This record gives sequence, C-alpha cells and structure tokens, in this order.
Amino acid sequence: MLRRWRLPLATAALLVLLQASDLRGALQYQRAAILHGQVWRVFTGSLVHLSWLHLMRDLAALFLIWGLFAHRLSERTWVAALLASAVAVGLGLLVFDPRIAWYVGISGTLFGMFSAGALCEYRARPFHASALLLGMTGFIGWTVIAGALPGETIGLGGDIVPQAHLYGALGGAASVLVHRAFRARRAHSREQDDLPDVRAGLHQCVRTCGIPQRETRVDHRPQ
Repeated sequence: MLRRWRLPLATAALLVLLQASDLRGALQYQRAAILHGQVWRVFTGSLVHLSWLHLMRDLAALFLIWGLFAHRLSERTWVAALLASAVAVGLGLLVFDPRIAWYVGISGTLFGMFSAGALCEYRARPFHASALLLGMTGFIGWTVIAGALPGETIGLGGDIVPQAHLYGALGGAASVLVHRAFRARRAHSREQDDLPDVRAGLHQCVRTCGIPQRETRVDHRPQ
C-alpha cells in the first residue's frame, strides 16, 4: 500500500522540508535572477510556497490527483511528467510573461500531472477523461481571462498566477504524448528486428517437417 504512494509521499516530504528551511528567497522563480544566470529557479520555483496554508492546499491536490490517476502511468513516467510540467511553468513564464517578476508554488505542476493522468485515462474511460479535460480547460481559461475565483486567494499571502497553470498543463500533456511516441517507435523497431528471426524460423520448420518446397524450373530452350 505505501509503495503505491511513495512518489507523492516523497514529494510531500521534500516540499515540507523546503518550506521549513525557509529557502524561498533562494529557490523561487525570479525573472531578473534567472536572466542573470540563476537558471535553477526555472524549476525550483515550483517547489517553494508562500505559506503553510498554500503548501497544504497544494499537497491535498497532489494526493487527490494521485488517487485518481496513479494506476494509469508507471512511476518513472510520473516523474517525467512532474519534471516536464515544472520546467514548462518556469520557461513559459520566462518567455511569454515578462511582466510576472516572481512565482512560487507547485499548483502549475499539479495541473500538468492532472492533464497527463486524464490523457492516459482516455483509452479506458473516454467520456470520463473528456469531462475532466474539458473541466480543467474551462477552469484555466476562465482564470486566465477573468482572474482567480472568489475566495481562491484567501490565506495564501499573494495572487494566483493562472498562466502557470496553463503552462504546467501543456507540459504534462506534452510529456505523455512524447512518451507514447517513443514507445510506439520502439515497438515498431522491435517488430522490424523480429522479422528476420520469424522468416528463419519458418524456413527451419519447412526443412524439419519435410514440407515440400515449390520448385522453380528454368526453360533453357532457345527462343
């Protein structure tokens, strides 16, 4: 049971440790610092939070998402989705939102995990997955255009950055699609590699079983 939950538990432990260590100033996404060479902030900005309440809310969402979709992806693929989403948040803000000077929180990454899980859910439960993806898209679209929902920022100590949710969702989706493409390519490559062995096996079976082979006669008479 605990093994199934070890990834979110390890993530939660890391986030709690960072919050207790008060490293926000050194790790938060800060545009000016990144442009001056502190590139780690592109990723680490998602690991620190404004307050303990901010962190607790994000951890609750993390465990909820894991409970919904954990069985749809391998642990390694989940790690890749988490990393891709966090980097997508930082790069997206850096490239497309120069007016956002700083950002903290794992919520953007959680949207990436949600989109990754819902995409993998689609094959088994297409209507359920479609509803989840449409709901997520509607929520992100609304908050990007109209701002945070009423009461969403209570106790956080700062404003919501919905653009981070958008970039995280795109990063999570991209990680799953890339993973599927590589897996399909690997499977196709294996099939191609196995064809000579199959042909050799068939020829061996023909010789062993004594199945007469079709003879080809060549007519050497002058035309």
